[in-house]
Amino acid sequence: MKGVYITIIFSIFLSCSSSQKVVKETKCPIIYKNKFTEILNEKYVTINGKDTTEINEIRYECVFSAFYTHKVMFDKYGEWDKEIFPSNRNHPILMWNNIDLLSNGKKYTVLTNGLEEWKHIYASVMILDEKEKDVLTEQNEEKIALTNFFGELIKNHNPEKKDFYEVYWKMVDPKRWEEIKQYQKNR
Repeated sequence: MKGVYITIIFSIFLSCSSSQKVVKETKCPIIYKNKFTEILNEKYVTINGKDTTEINEIRYECVFSAFYTHKVMFDKYGEWDKEIFPSNRNHPILMWNNIDLLSNGKKYTVLTNGLEEWKHIYASVMILDEKEKDVLTEQNEEKIALTNFFGELIKNHNPEKKDFYEVYWKMVDPKRWEEIKQYQKNR
């Protein structure tokens, strides 16, 4: 089990994500608070030397914040277990271990991600089961239930609850957190 995590983490550090494509047209002319335009099934690709690893990623397109999946997981399950900083990104992928997402006793590892760039924004999840198997590989009832679960979390998320941002920014960029606090104080 540790071997797979180490491989994924190391691979992500040296990743060349498929999300690095140049967006030539406006993919998100409108962004939505507590909504998204569509749900895409994509591959998150990492390359480590000669080894390529692909993990299925569910993307919620044109959301208000690329942090939505990070935040809804934090709001529901508390602080994440690990941060993974891909070498080509400023923001980490956050990982929660042993989470009973569907209240059925089955534990998952959840990795949350997002991308916010010119003309395109999404929040996403990657999910592994207890045996480190990608559960988003096949179109089945479990994948549909997990996709709907995160879609509902996004739709029902409480924007007034802001605890996530303090924990996140203090970890990622403490200087930025001080700027945010100062801005909020002066409003």
